Amino acid sequence: MQRGQSSESDTWTDEKIIRAVESAPYLGGSDDKLVQISEDTVVKLGRDWDSTTSEALAMELVRKQTRIAVPRKRRAIHHHHPEGNGLIVMDLIRNSQQLRVAWPSLSFFGKLKVVLTMRLYLRQLRRIQYSSSNTPGPPGPRPLPCNGLQFGYDAKGPFPTTSALETYFRNEHSLAEDRASRGWAPSPNCEPLDTSAFASLVFTHNDLNMRNLLLDDQHVLWVVDWGFSGFYPPWLEYLGMIYASQKDQDLESWKKWIGHMAEPAFKVEEWMKRIGYGFFDL
Repeated sequence: MQRGQSSESDTWTDEKIIRAVESAPYLGGSDDKLVQISEDTVVKLGRDWDSTTSEALAMELVRKQTRIAVPRKRRAIHHHHPEGNGLIVMDLIRNSQQLRVAWPSLSFFGKLKVVLTMRLYLRQLRRIQYSSSNTPGPPGPRPLPCNGLQFGYDAKGPFPTTSALETYFRNEHSLAEDRASRGWAPSPNCEPLDTSAFASLVFTHNDLNMRNLLLDDQHVLWVVDWGFSGFYPPWLEYLGMIYASQKDQDLESWKKWIGHMAEPAFKVEEWMKRIGYGFFDL
């Protein structure tokens, strides 16, 4: 489906969509909890209602304020299911492959186009504005828990202010020093992150791995799965991409471009290593 096109399922009632979800198979080749309910429509099964509505809001913000290719969100439905609570009805991106599948067969110039597109996309994300853009974490009417490999495998927060987010990372530094004092780990030999590292927040996808990037047969690069997105310090996007590439054991030909797509944050990356924090320590 192309951007902006309507679908027959737009006219379906919530009850009809729920019935379709309950009988539909998971979407083949998807790492997410997606079911296909018609030839052009998929539904994501949300973890909980707060995260479902936040992700739906994020998709709308991106579509309205950027030129990033993102699936059209049709609606969000409050519905309990085996995976949690909440449904996001959205466009199916047809004739597409996850970038991790498509990447090896791309020419050098094909890869370069993806890198430059990502660089442009991330610049656009940083310009997104919202009423809660001064609150760290997912967009919404109130602070919500924060997910991402930069926080480990469990959600952290919520953080009502940037000071609260700074305090979290200061506590992580203190824990590293405590482990060193007990002889459990080397000394971090560094100071806590400076307050300036938390001076600004920008809209961040926060889960930009090669599985969440789709390349269609028209060479359009789509960005999906906005469930971890929110407003964070600029360096968080870079760290998330680095950790995801380590976790997924991505090709070096992808890893070497990350610093050209996201704004490099080498000092923070080194700081995280010093306090014993990286993918292999999660």
